[in-house]
Amino acid sequence: MQMSSRWRLLVWLGAIGATLMLVAAALAWHNRDRLPESVHVPLRALWWGVQIDDDVRVEAADGTGLAATLFRPRNADAALPTIFVRMPYDRRASADGFGYALFFARHGYAVLVQDVRGTYGSQGNDFVPWRHATSDGVASLDWIADQPWSNGKVGTFGCSALGELQFALARANHPAHAAMIASGAGGGIGSAGGRYGYFGLFEGGVFQLASGFGWFVEHGSKDRNAPPPPSFDRASALRALPLQDLLMRVRPGANAFDDFVSVPLADPRWNDLDYVSDSDRLTTPALIINTWGDQTVADTIALAHLAETSPAPVAPRQQRVIIAPGDHCHHEQMGDANPMPWGDLSVSNAGRPYSDWYLRWFDYWLRDRGDGLSALPVYQFFVVGENRWLGSEAWPPSAARRQRWYLSSSGHANGSDGDGALQRQPAPATSVDSYRYDPDNPVPTRGGPVCCTGDDRTRSGPVDQREIERREDVLVYTSDVLSAPLRIAGPVRAHLVISSSARDTDFVARLVDVWPDGRAINIQEGALRARYRNGIANPQLLTPDATTTLVVEMRDIAYRLPEGHRLRLDITSSSFPRLERNLNTGGNNFDESEGVIAINRVHHGAEHPSHVELFLLDDAASDDAPAL
Repeated sequence: MQMSSRWRLLVWLGAIGATLMLVAAALAWHNRDRLPESVHVPLRALWWGVQIDDDVRVEAADGTGLAATLFRPRNADAALPTIFVRMPYDRRASADGFGYALFFARHGYAVLVQDVRGTYGSQGNDFVPWRHATSDGVASLDWIADQPWSNGKVGTFGCSALGELQFALARANHPAHAAMIASGAGGGIGSAGGRYGYFGLFEGGVFQLASGFGWFVEHGSKDRNAPPPPSFDRASALRALPLQDLLMRVRPGANAFDDFVSVPLADPRWNDLDYVSDSDRLTTPALIINTWGDQTVADTIALAHLAETSPAPVAPRQQRVIIAPGDHCHHEQMGDANPMPWGDLSVSNAGRPYSDWYLRWFDYWLRDRGDGLSALPVYQFFVVGENRWLGSEAWPPSAARRQRWYLSSSGHANGSDGDGALQRQPAPATSVDSYRYDPDNPVPTRGGPVCCTGDDRTRSGPVDQREIERREDVLVYTSDVLSAPLRIAGPVRAHLVISSSARDTDFVARLVDVWPDGRAINIQEGALRARYRNGIANPQLLTPDATTTLVVEMRDIAYRLPEGHRLRLDITSSSFPRLERNLNTGGNNFDESEGVIAINRVHHGAEHPSHVELFLLDDAASDDAPAL
């Protein structure tokens, strides 16, 4: 009798203890933003029945130890499919790791979150994105497939660097790599398609300075035990020259920044990093997601096209591409409110059932359940300005038609008060507009495709350009008022006949939506270093003052200008600090401290038909995309 009473007391106390732990877990969930990860992550795991092993070690092919954390459902009675996440951001502190690890684990998956080589808990002191990424990923997949709790099928997941690492692994076509969900991951492209994007930091051969500097100063140290950088004024730091010394001034020590800014883009040394090239076959079933404001959106589409056209192309049902509104890795946040601010625009109807789609994609490929999102179109894209999702089986949509808008002026297109015009036919007379590009007085960045700067004052996305367009070193070409809506859906390119007094210079092109009240909202933009006009692998300096033709790739977009708006193209030679300044000398640029002023010209008319090329999609040719 006495033992029975004690037993009941122990059971009673145990029940109270368990209840208190569950209450604590619930409170941790509701207060997760105010609690350290070391507290709320274990409590949330307890609430959802997830066990955590924080001391997993995977050995790479060369013996380097890779640290990981394993999340698994408690009391799982069968072998589990696995979600594999790799990151350079500290697996124990990053919500990119433990947030979705808990999500997938409570839905019946094992989840392995790993610090990449040379960062945080993993060994190695030679960190450069993405050296060793393919081989380390293969070793990790071998390890996962060999575990008794694994069913041998692995899906990879994550945004930005976490997505790029998936493409580095997809190069291996490992039999266990059954599916991937890569977001904001266009930076995974290297020389493929002639893009030479490498970590998403180069466009047209121009280094994306604000993003590159911001990321490497925080995460690029080759010493995983190096202290964090001290506080400093980022605006002043970015103006310093030469470029190659920029980071060393604020965070001394070996840093991968040096590799990225000093190695020529077609140099064979880039082959030591595991970015996607034309020789790679991408066959892993992939759900690919990005946003129109992401600096790598065109690279993302290029990766999707590479998978479609490789020697062993993916089957149509094996790939889905979703392009949402918003900035880098903000596709989920854009559905949290309605309407939702994005730059100077207000966006509605932006939400998609992403969490449900993640599970359905992985359930199909890793568990043989469901339909694998087969009802979704291959491409699903949000039309900015229309607040509408459309779908197509190809990009650009097969029904989209090319249209050219030609530049015209009487030679005075400088600034928004100039006489620059966009028109449907080239002007019969040849004319030229010129401006003075001074690297010491660059055109400042206002919005556009910029991320990861570490500066909260940086604005990205669609932002009013009127202040910029008042400058004399910005050529402005504006159409008449549109008599009917104009829906753009595809890549945007500026084909320009140019000349320059310099041996090298940059050209920046920006498409703009001019509202009836005068607002000038950027639609999309891009840049090209003139020496790369024949391709990155074939640099050729300019002959001063001689005309030549170049094409500025301005990324892709789906955007609708309403009746009553006007279309505008801005041409200049800088966007600082988003882009590094070309010092116009024709030298290396990265090791120079003194620039020269360039007189840059854009020629147009019948003899030199400079124009912007768009893909237009009519209402009759478009289909609403299902939300499922």
